[in-house]
Amino acid sequence: MHSSKEELKKVLLNLLLEDVEFRHAVAGAIGYKEILDRIAKVDEDMNKRFLEMEEKMNKRFLEMEEKMNKRFLEMEEKMNKRFLEMEEKMNKRFLEMEERVNARFLKVEEDIKELRKDLNDLRRDMQEGFKRHDEEFAKVWKSIEDLRRDMQEGFKRHDRLIQELSISIGSLGRRTGKDMERLILNIYRDQLMQRGIDKDKAMRFEYIDKEGLYGLKGKRYEFDIIVSNSHADILEIKNRVAEDDVVTFYEKVNSIKPVIEREYGSIKRLVTVSIHIDREALTKAKELGIECIYGYMVRG
Repeated sequence: MHSSKEELKKVLLNLLLEDVEFRHAVAGAIGYKEILDRIAKVDEDMNKRFLEMEEKMNKRFLEMEEKMNKRFLEMEEKMNKRFLEMEEKMNKRFLEMEERVNARFLKVEEDIKELRKDLNDLRRDMQEGFKRHDEEFAKVWKSIEDLRRDMQEGFKRHDRLIQELSISIGSLGRRTGKDMERLILNIYRDQLMQRGIDKDKAMRFEYIDKEGLYGLKGKRYEFDIIVSNSHADILEIKNRVAEDDVVTFYEKVNSIKPVIEREYGSIKRLVTVSIHIDREALTKAKELGIECIYGYMVRG
């Protein structure tokens, strides 16, 4: 057995020395084996390195996972803490807001109560005021009724006086005309005073046109005149004034107007004072600007 190996070696050596192709083939076979060995070695090294790398990667991933979990836990704790703090702040602010709103609602309710009280007081005051006003109006109406009754009684007395005066006019023939005029002036003294005419200042004006300067020669003009502040009020006093009396009075005064103004100043107004006046006379007096003071207007 040993000799056959030795022989095989010799044969192989001779072939290697003598046979170039064989030598190349052997060399290629040896090189291929080395390559295979080297590939196997590389593959083993790569597997080993991949295993080491995988271990390192797994270790790093585990470390990273631990760090990430730790950071997530820390972040979760921080977030939970911040949410708790925010929740506390929000709850506190909501409580404060609720307190303020409740306080404002309480204030509004108090204001409404005060307003209702003020309105009730105002309503009560208004009711009392209306009651007082009603009482005052009742008093006023009573006073008006009393005044109306007194005025009616006064008018009745005045009517009786006028009637008595009218009845007694016929008996005045034995009295002078001046007495009758004074009587009529006394009857209407209040109406005269309302027009600013003082009957006590009345004086008799008489003028005779001897030369016929203003009309018929020797014509006599007579009036009652009241002078105040350089103005003259000319009065015509009669029991009854007809339309012709108004026209005659107007024409007579204007005929001798220069005489009157020369002696007493400008003529302020013409006034008739009578117990009766015809409706036509009153209309004519208004047309001529003559004022009329009278007791009764006679129609027709």
